[in-house]
Amino acid sequence: MAIPPLLNSGDLVSVLSPASHTNSNAWENGIALLEKWGLRVDRGEHYLSQHFGFGGTDAERLSDLQKALDNPEVKAIFPIRGGYGSSRLLDDLDFSHFIQNPKWIVGFSDITALLSHIDSLGVAGIHGPMPNNFCQKGGELSLEALNGLLFNGCANYTCKPHPANILGEVEGELIGGNLSLLTHLIGTPSFINPHGKILVIEEIGERLYHVDRMLVQLKRSGYFEGLLGMIIGGFTDCNEAPLTIGKSAQELILEHTKDYQFPIAFDFPLGHVPANHPVVFGVKTNLLISSEKVQLAVQL
Repeated sequence: MAIPPLLNSGDLVSVLSPASHTNSNAWENGIALLEKWGLRVDRGEHYLSQHFGFGGTDAERLSDLQKALDNPEVKAIFPIRGGYGSSRLLDDLDFSHFIQNPKWIVGFSDITALLSHIDSLGVAGIHGPMPNNFCQKGGELSLEALNGLLFNGCANYTCKPHPANILGEVEGELIGGNLSLLTHLIGTPSFINPHGKILVIEEIGERLYHVDRMLVQLKRSGYFEGLLGMIIGGFTDCNEAPLTIGKSAQELILEHTKDYQFPIAFDFPLGHVPANHPVVFGVKTNLLISSEKVQLAVQL
């Protein structure tokens, strides 16, 4: 696995919109923070464009992302936000320069598709906050952690235990991200073989029967077989629909994984929640789940 170089003060980074268009001015504070970190920010030509719900047409979003991937001066790429649209670009992108000169891609939500794809190409990425939500209340520790990862190459989190946790300690590469995107990628070139990996999942705004359907798909496809463990982030605003299912997201996850013997950490501060701690996909990470604490540590 190729690990992109750490950042240094004065490095150039790119901010762009490969998925949905930004619907607030919060990104301005996000860019200001990157500059406060000593980084120079290149704004994609179409980073504030809008084409229906997208951050520009497919061609515009593709052009901005391709330029950032190809530019050897750009050391990291920060999508402004998620939403939808990244996977529409994957088959038309040329990653050859990126593979030869890897750089950090940082994001979550719809950016799961891009993170999974570069993982399939052998390049590590960071599942973490994006400029549009850099400065939301409650995310201060996550931003400190992101800075530590990008500039110092390490992260170490200690969290309170959850009563539903399944205890254990494992070490392996992290994969996953947004549950909807994870199931969306099955059967595509961007899919990552989960065997021997630690799966991270989070979600927002999905009806609980949709969550159940996606978990059923993962189970029936053999996805849970061979996993080393699971980290469950926020399942924000995942509520019942008129078609009720009678179980919470936590209960559904436990139901569909009960036949497998691996540790599970629930309510980890990750995903569409204020504290969205960054984790690295494609790099060995230690996960300890005990009755006293949950600890995750990675050293690049």
